[in-house]
Amino acid sequence: MNERQYRATLSKGRPGWCVIFRHPIVLAADGKQKLRVRRGLGTRDEAEAATLVAQLNELLSDRGFWNLGARTRAAVKFNEIIVAAFYDQLSPEQRDGWAERERILPLPSKDDGYAKVQFIGTTGAGKTTVVRQLLGTDPVDERFPSTSAAKTTICDLEIILGGETFEGAVSFIPREQARHFIMECVSAAVSAHLENSQPSEVIRRFMEHSEQKFRLSYVLGSLHLRKVRVEEELLDDDEEEAVNEDAEVTQEEKVQFAAKLQYFLDQLDTLASSSKDAFLNAANDLSIDPYRATRQDRDVLQDLVEEGLENQESFHTLVDQILDEVESRFEFITSGKLIRSRENWPTLWTFSTNDREEFIRAVNRFSSNYAPNFGRLLTPLVEGIRVHGPFAPTWNQGKCPRIVLMDGQGIGHKADSTSSVSTAITKRFQIADVIVLVDNAAQPMQAAPVSVLRTLVTSGHESKLILAFTHFDEVKGDNLIGPIAQKEHVIGSYFNAVQAIGKVSGRESEHALKRLHPDRLVFFASIQNQLPDKAKFTRNEFSRMLGAIEASIQPPPPVQHRPVYNVANLVLAIQKAAQEFHDQWKAIFGMGGRSNAIPEHWTRIKALAQRIGISKNHDEYDTLRPIADLILRLQERISAFLSEPIRWNPALPYYVDDDIRIQAVDAIRREVNKRLHDLCRRRMIDEQLSGWVEAYGRKGTGSTKVRAKDLVGLYESAAPVPNEMPGPDAKEFLSELQELVAESVENCGGELRGWKRDGEPPHEWWAPG
Repeated sequence: MNERQYRATLSKGRPGWCVIFRHPIVLAADGKQKLRVRRGLGTRDEAEAATLVAQLNELLSDRGFWNLGARTRAAVKFNEIIVAAFYDQLSPEQRDGWAERERILPLPSKDDGYAKVQFIGTTGAGKTTVVRQLLGTDPVDERFPSTSAAKTTICDLEIILGGETFEGAVSFIPREQARHFIMECVSAAVSAHLENSQPSEVIRRFMEHSEQKFRLSYVLGSLHLRKVRVEEELLDDDEEEAVNEDAEVTQEEKVQFAAKLQYFLDQLDTLASSSKDAFLNAANDLSIDPYRATRQDRDVLQDLVEEGLENQESFHTLVDQILDEVESRFEFITSGKLIRSRENWPTLWTFSTNDREEFIRAVNRFSSNYAPNFGRLLTPLVEGIRVHGPFAPTWNQGKCPRIVLMDGQGIGHKADSTSSVSTAITKRFQIADVIVLVDNAAQPMQAAPVSVLRTLVTSGHESKLILAFTHFDEVKGDNLIGPIAQKEHVIGSYFNAVQAIGKVSGRESEHALKRLHPDRLVFFASIQNQLPDKAKFTRNEFSRMLGAIEASIQPPPPVQHRPVYNVANLVLAIQKAAQEFHDQWKAIFGMGGRSNAIPEHWTRIKALAQRIGISKNHDEYDTLRPIADLILRLQERISAFLSEPIRWNPALPYYVDDDIRIQAVDAIRREVNKRLHDLCRRRMIDEQLSGWVEAYGRKGTGSTKVRAKDLVGLYESAAPVPNEMPGPDAKEFLSELQELVAESVENCGGELRGWKRDGEPPHEWWAPG
């Protein structure tokens, strides 16, 4: 068999000429094909670019250069651009957006007199509006941070109040992640074509990613110029002026953006036509009538078409063109400094100024959802934003509190009360001094905020909680006369939720949450605008919340009594947690399981495998959160175990306050929760990465069931259920969890009896009586 020949080709990119080639050593993310590389050559001269491509082809033809050790020798013979294009793939850059922002603007701590405040809330509850009130930013003139009724905050946002200068650091998603989002948008639009959807649906799927985090309309502009003009004509002169007074996008740019979008949609039409032929051919090969196919048959065909798209160079060419257009929007940045990766993709933007208006205008380019500026916004490309400046709430007499505000994506509205909270949120619990859960007072407490409460109490963080009820002015009823009755109504809803949590997590959890009332429950009315002097009720509530935040950094009283536990009870807790986890996910995979979980569509399971196995640095997809689910099950059962020590040292008097018990146990729960994040990710992802890649790579007829079986096996290997005769995997899993809990207990002054480290005698056995 002849050895495959690798050849590089020239490609026209927006900023200049590019080279495209398949890397002979590095595999693509699916673990099957060779990695497709597209790299800018840094020149607009075609002859110079052709010379560089010839050098790369010479390198590709000589296997002696195909290792990292040969880079020095290659640097002597070939242009540095060609050397980088080939060898950078052998040692990819490692990026951490949080660390990059921390390097530029480190977060102050308790030692500096600062309290870190983490905000959580359902989409539309008003958590970012609460952040605005603490910053004192104007909702009309400044619009920072951005708000809307839909999903708005899609990246991490950290704001340090104080100082005299406004500083900012913005980190961006990697180039390959942006490219993959675009690939999924193009695939979704082609699928809409094949489903004979309306043109508006094709455009929607192309312009808005299914996760609603990546919206091409923000970056590329709008296609509906005629509709925009009609709406502008219907506005009064004053309204039209208000809408467009600070719009950066000119009418000429809108026309240009729309023309480019139409070109992309025309290319999508062409791509869909060729995919339709593949769709019909695949149906014929499988003896499926596409017009009478069952849902399962159409799923198989769609999977084959998506695979076919990834093998078409025209598909990749279109994705490259869109990515070039997206990248060109960075050229609109006129202030600050852009730091770029080896591939020239922006990784970090920094800026400093004394001018508040200039600063907010510059930062809004990375965080805004302001429609008149569509086509110049970079919001979907941002990973995280950190700013530092002399912000001050208007209701605080101009005083600037020493706090750090940490906002992020909303928790959604999933109806399953047993659902877990994203690890992107729970990992921040450890560094937060205060956790503000924002909920809508005008409706009963829903499943998503209840899930947050449940997670907080089982992980020992409920003492950090402040529950902020917004829309208090909308709490109405014939039986609710005056603010006292309105408050009692909202508190009743909270207590109902707490009682439901107590039935699952125990009475101690219920008590721990109830003791937050009244000091940690606050109520806000009409906060969408700056608070006037007459809004005394809401102003007082904000002042009360700020007082609780500032008091949070005071050291807690020392723990006088230490709990003692029996390891045998821990084994039972781990066994039950692992079984619950597997029951839930077998139901999600459509493979039985004793759970009320609803089976997920195969495309979402495939997307989960893609996010974890291919995209890297992800541990979930939308509401599918295997790591968070495993942490929750283990934390709940271990929390219940920790709430029942076999004794206390020294012994607790019968009249002792329950708060003393909760304080001692919560310290252990927090330590366990921190360690569980590391252990669960390592066992479920880091040690199983090849399994995730293999599951994603399943193609063709029957691939859905095979992928599900792959993942069930992966889960059983990572988190096996310990039984009476545990195998090697179960023994290792059990041993690691026992060690994790034992070290957490000991670090907090407690003791776990009956457990031993390897090579050590077991701790002295103790039993009452």
